Amino acid sequence: MRPVAIVMLLSALCASAEIHRHPRGEVNPHDKYIRVVSEQDSPLIKQYIATRDGTYVAAAIRKPKGTGPFPAISYFHGAPGGRGMDQLVTWSLGTTGGPLWERLLQEGFVVIVSDYRRMPGRLAGPVVFGENVGTNYVEDGECVLEYVRSLPYVDKDRVAVYGVSLGGNLAAYLASRQKLAAVVFGAGAVMGFMNTSFGPNREMIADQETAAKNAAGITAPVLALVGTEDPLMNLNIAFHDLLAKLGKDVQLHIYEGGYHDFVAGPQGQAHRKEPLLTSTLEALDVTVAFLKQHMSAPAGTAAGR
Repeated sequence: MRPVAIVMLLSALCASAEIHRHPRGEVNPHDKYIRVVSEQDSPLIKQYIATRDGTYVAAAIRKPKGTGPFPAISYFHGAPGGRGMDQLVTWSLGTTGGPLWERLLQEGFVVIVSDYRRMPGRLAGPVVFGENVGTNYVEDGECVLEYVRSLPYVDKDRVAVYGVSLGGNLAAYLASRQKLAAVVFGAGAVMGFMNTSFGPNREMIADQETAAKNAAGITAPVLALVGTEDPLMNLNIAFHDLLAKLGKDVQLHIYEGGYHDFVAGPQGQAHRKEPLLTSTLEALDVTVAFLKQHMSAPAGTAAGR
């Protein structure tokens, strides 16, 4: 197997691949993004979803007003897994001023913020599937999608996945194993999916053969978002280049000054600086436009407007 070093190479490898650079954003007040959608209009539903080995994972669900069927976004957070219901509820309600989840709700999407199990061993190592290896966190994600598609107010043909950090690694596997309408990566930590290792200078090295094999099954259009202050920027560029080389529909947006998970904005996580950047709002606009392009959200279904 021939490894390929992940380098900062912005090459357009095919017509379906696009790379966009955005200037540095400013820090913005986030107060007006706290709980912007009334729970009276969009009650929060707490759900525990059964997985293949009988473990249950938490999910916080909100839907627009009406009966649908609506397009749906299944959001998978970053490491570690096993965050629990309280954290998912905080995000779903926009309690800390992160604009991502309620903005998608306002735009007419059912938003499912779900957990997955905490995995032992290497944080984002390759995922092994099989009857004798135990249930893994990707299979948790598949059970979440199965549940989402069963909801009477969800259009099962218009289900997308949004993965941030380690949730992006999960999302990559889901995109290769599931039929999805679209996939969004917020600084996806796709180390396991690309089977990376570290070179002599601590640079990430991807196993080209394994990465290409894993990515071959991706059929949904892909949007990747990353900031220049993110140590995973070059990994995301390499992921984009891999998909482009395989002829996938992929676009990458790079935001000057963006930190690791700037796409979500303030998340209320202890010991972390999470400012709301202009870039956060710009990336959200790009995400909404991308999802609407590929999911055709019906007009007049927005909640809280």
